[in-house]
Amino acid sequence: MVSGLAALGVACSALVLAGLPAIVALRLLELPVAWVGAGLGCVGAAVGGVKLIAMAWAVGGRLATRPPARGVIAAAD
Repeated sequence: MVSGLAALGVACSALVLAGLPAIVALRLLELPVAWVGAGLGCVGAAVGGVKLIAMAWAVGGRLATRPPARGVIAAAD
């Protein structure tokens, strides 16, 4: 149920983000310049946050699948 709602939310967001540039370019929606800058900053922060989460997930997945070290044999000369 929750994953279905999440997929629906992502799909709706994708449609809005796909259509918004055309709506603004045709001047059907007038946005103040400050709002555009704030919106771009929020999108950039969200993309950066998702990227950091994905990188941490990948590192965690590698650490979880690595076999534990058995024993280290050090050769002393």
